[in-house]
Amino acid sequence: MPLFGILLCVVAFALNPAPPPELPPHFPVDIPILMYHTSAEHHPGPLAELYVRPSEFERQMLHLIDSGFTFVTFDDWERLHTIQRPVMVTFDDGYPANYYEIFPILQEHGVPIVLFLSCMAIESHGFTEDMIRTMHASGLVFFEGHSQTHADLAAIAGDTACLRREIYENRQNIESLTGRRPIAFAYPAGRFNAAVKDMTAAYFRFGLRHDLGMHNTAYDDFEIRRIRISRSTPFNTFVQLVGA
Repeated sequence: MPLFGILLCVVAFALNPAPPPELPPHFPVDIPILMYHTSAEHHPGPLAELYVRPSEFERQMLHLIDSGFTFVTFDDWERLHTIQRPVMVTFDDGYPANYYEIFPILQEHGVPIVLFLSCMAIESHGFTEDMIRTMHASGLVFFEGHSQTHADLAAIAGDTACLRREIYENRQNIESLTGRRPIAFAYPAGRFNAAVKDMTAAYFRFGLRHDLGMHNTAYDDFEIRRIRISRSTPFNTFVQLVGA
């Protein structure tokens, strides 16, 4: 090609540069969202299924780490499609054992979790404000909403003012305690209806149930599915549930 022709091509390219590469598509993602409550190695007492053994919880977390899972929170939701094997670990209510038994395991292995806090836990369960602030300051525990009194929200949905207090004041109290505004809300006992979803959407970005297994990000953001892990969950079943 003559020199003049080459110069014309260079000028044309400079005036009309190639388009930038496209960003990766935001495709739907399967994510196991694990649901726990509290922990005790021995003698859990009433509601024993809520008390996963600390040793078993640690075994489960090590399995996720060794299997190449990436621990995420709701702050990562919009980029889940860029994360290799995302998994979310959640706890409901707020118990002292979350601080004494679970928190040291999180610190040892660098595992972040989401803790859905019902403000009644601060008084009735003995989960103190100092515990909450210490866990939040670690950067490993992300506190999200779980109502003020752990009420059956579907049962009170006809009382708009009461429903708003359970949801909105829960958000406000958590933000006051941690300095971070929660963005996700787990329905107490998984009880919700259309009115509960609408009120949750007014104050939160996500709403969670506690059943149906593996979640996919194409599903309803206010009916996010979880996988319940109990004291009696065999390890082999755990491995199957997370899709490892």
